[in-house]
Amino acid sequence: MIFVVASFSNLQALDVSARASVDSTTYNVGDPILVTVDLVHPRGVRFNPLFADTLGDFLVLDGQAVRSTDDTSSSGQVVVARYDSGSSILPPLKYAYVLPGNTTADTVETNPLLLTVHLVEIDTTGLIRDLKPPLSVPLTLTEVATIMLIILAVVAIVYLIRRYWKRRRKSEPESADISPPRPAHIIALEELAVLKEKKLWQQGLIKQYYSELTEILRRYFENRYGVAALEETTDEIMDDLRSHLHADSLWEDAGRMLRQADLVKFARFVPSISEHEESLITAYNLVDKTKRVETVERREAQELVGA
Repeated sequence: MIFVVASFSNLQALDVSARASVDSTTYNVGDPILVTVDLVHPRGVRFNPLFADTLGDFLVLDGQAVRSTDDTSSSGQVVVARYDSGSSILPPLKYAYVLPGNTTADTVETNPLLLTVHLVEIDTTGLIRDLKPPLSVPLTLTEVATIMLIILAVVAIVYLIRRYWKRRRKSEPESADISPPRPAHIIALEELAVLKEKKLWQQGLIKQYYSELTEILRRYFENRYGVAALEETTDEIMDDLRSHLHADSLWEDAGRMLRQADLVKFARFVPSISEHEESLITAYNLVDKTKRVETVERREAQELVGA
């Protein structure tokens, strides 16, 4: 009898359970939903999440590592969001673990959660609109041809202006290159810090995040090397930077980040959460490794002399 009781106690000690909970069951479209995961387990157990960037109809915005609260319990938090209205089930969150003394990994799942997402309420007191828009008259072949010729003419003019501007910039001597009032890398680092605080990708604003990130980097290249990076395509920027970024790794990092941002902005590509953070780190690294050190040292020397 004593042996049976002891065995039952050992089995109870090896039980591992997981429970997911939320503060509310109703949210608006795009709201970050904080899911708290509480785990009960024997001593010495560590957990690793096994879920991807999406859970059913929900997008995973952030998944924190599981932390121990005491010897036999741990907790973690996962932030998700849904961009469609209606009721939907958040699937169970799965975690892997290994019991002390074992070599085989096992898994535990949380309970599913039924959540309801609402559209933002529309103000019905606004202006009254027509049920149907006015009928449009189809264009004639002559009108279409005229519009096409105008578009081609505008494209040709813009192309010629860009070529003239690039040649003029390249033909100017280096001595005529006027440095900005403040060092280019200082401006870029401040703008990157502001972008980081905005937490755009954490709110699901992926395209805006990469647009602002590449604009900061393009502006830095323009201020640092005098290239028209804000007006050029990615391939044109990379051609101009080949003579400035002497380290192949920096040149490749810049090209990889700019091209990934192009996919996000124009091809609806959605990188992983780790790639969002790596893009910001790459931008910081490019600015830090290419900053004009001589200018900083000269300015510090001038300030010392002036003092």
